[in-house]
Amino acid sequence: MGRDAVVFPEVVAVADALLDPAMAELVWMDSGAGRPRALPAEGMFCGRLGERVGRPWLGPLAATDYGGPLTSWMGSVIRLHRGAGGPPGYDNDPWWLRQEHQSATMAGQLRYWARRRRRPARGGCGGRRCPPNSAR
Repeated sequence: MGRDAVVFPEVVAVADALLDPAMAELVWMDSGAGRPRALPAEGMFCGRLGERVGRPWLGPLAATDYGGPLTSWMGSVIRLHRGAGGPPGYDNDPWWLRQEHQSATMAGQLRYWARRRRRPARGGCGGRRCPPNSAR
């Protein structure tokens, strides 16, 4: 996690913006504030997020990334305001991430590459030239 904060300072800036209760209120207003509607692509939240982190392109990108972690965060904020439960298997914790959105740890990546180096190359002959008429 610390590595990501250094390599991707935008992650810290976005997290800081999401901690602001005013940003959660913008999500609530964009959702219809009790009168449910689809989140608009040009909503106040996404525009303000791009402004706050100094990345004007982030707002429009976030507004159209319907399967990303930011959309999950927005959904949790809306469900918490409504007092509604989430889909089966989900929690209403806005900071919970599905596994596919979690970054791999450095240790995990190193283990992967170490195992890959120990395995013989694909092709059936361990990286060597196969004798003629052999099954690969």
